[in-house]
Amino acid sequence: MKIRLVFLINFALISLFFWGCKKENKSDFITTELGFSFKHCTINKSSPKAKQGDILYGEMEIRMNDSTVIYSNYGKPERLFQILNSKNGSVDEFLLNLHIGDSAIIVIPGDSVSKFVNNINTSKNDKLYFYLKVQQIISKKEIDQNERELLIVEKQEFDSIESYISIHSLKAIKQESGLYFINSVEGKGVKPNFGDQVRVNYSVSTMDGKIIDTNILPIAKKSNLYGDSRKYEPFSFILGDDGVIAGWTEGISLMKQGGSAKFIIPSKLAYGQNAFGPIKPNTTLIFEVTLVEVIKK
Repeated sequence: MKIRLVFLINFALISLFFWGCKKENKSDFITTELGFSFKHCTINKSSPKAKQGDILYGEMEIRMNDSTVIYSNYGKPERLFQILNSKNGSVDEFLLNLHIGDSAIIVIPGDSVSKFVNNINTSKNDKLYFYLKVQQIISKKEIDQNERELLIVEKQEFDSIESYISIHSLKAIKQESGLYFINSVEGKGVKPNFGDQVRVNYSVSTMDGKIIDTNILPIAKKSNLYGDSRKYEPFSFILGDDGVIAGWTEGISLMKQGGSAKFIIPSKLAYGQNAFGPIKPNTTLIFEVTLVEVIKK
């Protein structure tokens, strides 16, 4: 009953949030020749208006055929859209009409949905309803400045990685993604493919040599990471599963069963600008990995 009550309260709040977006009067909608429709629910003309290149930040709910909710970030605003294409009849043309504080509905035909939402099966008769409220507009100037700053940070990180490799005389192969792969022991077993189950032993450290996680008992004890409640056994997961960082997935895909390797993973393939436990933002991670077993799907 408590779970159902929470659900009903959340649904009521979302409904109240979008109560002004009524659809009975279809003449309120502007529809393009491509079948996209747009309607302002609230408009704040005194607030800054979106321009091409800007990012809209706020809350959004997506409903299939205006009934089934397939996405909602109500209460947790985040990046919604970047306005890249302002040609006539496009969705971006609608987005250019939005101000900070505006709310609106955008309706997109089912055969165009894949351009905006991944992994949704729709027919040409379906429609997706986007209910959105703009809380912030990040200007192209701010975006460009942020990207310049990120490029500087990224260059500094890769310079540090190259220095680390040189100091330790490592035979590292840099992948196109930016991952550095050092093959320590060539495995003699099968190579894993995405979808296969893999079992690995690992330790992960920062470039200063501090080990921050491992599933290997002697290393855990030596590094003061041992915990009574943890099982020290090979870690098992499906290769390609979103549950692990991209650099780890890529590194393991380059190995064979029975092999050992070191991955130097730049932050963009790990946790990026986010902190995670003892891991600080923009941290390069170094994995020592043994691929114990590959279980083919």
